Amino acid sequence: MLPVHIEPAADEALVSWLVQLSWALRQSPLMFSRHGFKVDAAGDPEWWRRPSAGQLATIAERTGVEQARLKAMTLLGWSIARDDEGAQRFTSRRWTNPKLGRRKGRRVDVCGQCLAEDERPYLRRLWLLGWIGVCPRHRTQLIGECPGCRCPIRFKGLNAKAPVDLLACQKCGRGLACLQGQRANDRSVDLQSLLVAGKKTGVVLLPSVGEVEWATMMAVADMLLGMIWTGVAAQHREQLFNRIARELDLGWEDRLSLSLGSNYGSLLILDWLVADLPHRLPAAIGILKSVRFEGLLGRHNDIDDDIAAHLRTILAAAIATPAVGRGAWHPWIESLPDSASELQERAARERYKHRRQRLTAFAALKAGATVGEAAAIARVQPMSVYRWLDRGIEHGLEAALERPTGRPALTSAQSEALAQWIRADRAHQNRHAIVARAKALFGIELSLDIASNLLKKHRSRRPGSVRRRRRLWGPMKPRGPRAKPTHDLAPGS
Repeated sequence: MLPVHIEPAADEALVSWLVQLSWALRQSPLMFSRHGFKVDAAGDPEWWRRPSAGQLATIAERTGVEQARLKAMTLLGWSIARDDEGAQRFTSRRWTNPKLGRRKGRRVDVCGQCLAEDERPYLRRLWLLGWIGVCPRHRTQLIGECPGCRCPIRFKGLNAKAPVDLLACQKCGRGLACLQGQRANDRSVDLQSLLVAGKKTGVVLLPSVGEVEWATMMAVADMLLGMIWTGVAAQHREQLFNRIARELDLGWEDRLSLSLGSNYGSLLILDWLVADLPHRLPAAIGILKSVRFEGLLGRHNDIDDDIAAHLRTILAAAIATPAVGRGAWHPWIESLPDSASELQERAARERYKHRRQRLTAFAALKAGATVGEAAAIARVQPMSVYRWLDRGIEHGLEAALERPTGRPALTSAQSEALAQWIRADRAHQNRHAIVARAKALFGIELSLDIASNLLKKHRSRRPGSVRRRRRLWGPMKPRGPRAKPTHDLAPGS
């Protein structure tokens, strides 16, 4: 028997308990596992998730804890698919930088309030699933940074070669407990509960779809989140986030979580999509200007044919052929969150006539009128309504309500930033480079004419050149030698 004993908590992860035992004995987790239980964690540091019966029997014999209780600290019997237990599983890093932060220990999100209330702080089994973003007990968002130095929270597992203080920041040594947490949206808590239940049973019950197997559910999540974070302009992504925040009544901090791409923000995005997948998926594809089903599926080479067939059934809205021609406005009008009466009420409150006309036409179309009827109600020509619809499909409702001025869509700060770049870097002073620079910095596509005007206005003179003063008016100079007169200057002489 071991010379020390620590009573495991009800929802404690096995790795947390073993690391704290090794800390009490002042041994490294690696040597403690080798000498104590004949388990070498150097090759498989995650063996604790699904240990063998022999390993559980050895641990029970050396610690005096029953095997059934030890099994409850693992993930034995839980489903597994598509690396669903990897760290930061739902964050944007999986698509933007998948290899970030794998060398210095596993990243983990914790609940500071739970740690503050524990008599012996420990890691919950739920926190180590990788895609958890909410504490179901306090209904608060999990934290992924140290409250002191703001560094990512990491922990060294059973392969650590030195004693590990599990619940202290690896950089500053401060404890991770905190008395208050940021409140989580109830929608994220409910969706996480559905996913946890599906992880245990192997089947997830989605609101607008029905029963979905766990492996298929993870493929659905990968396709939906990959659609948002891969190959999409930042301005289109932010436009989708604004709509999600408006329809879910999110506050500023929850809206910021969407942009940061955390586990919690991804839970909110998935909840908004799966709540009404047949209508919201095509709307999201239209806003993001993303590829359709086959393009999304092509980004995931590890999806087999059976799961792909299930995905085609679930994501049928992404497979549907988009409308073309003059009937292409129907899906966009249907995707507007406001009803016909709400659009009409909004038109009555508008100050400017052109916005009232557009909202009135859109309300009529939402109610089932044709373009000609909507144009008659708004007292404009049908081609004007088609022009408004095209602008709305491409840039959104607010862009359709405004009059295009023809000026560059740059703020004063953005124009000044481009001006400084043009003056500082002469090697890239051409209009194509300016267009690429504006696209990279601000996500704005400038025309070549606008880029030429910016270049002419802000480009500095070449070194050593002298600017000549130009006279706007002056006497006309002869263009060659003056012709001599042909008549006789002194006739009769």
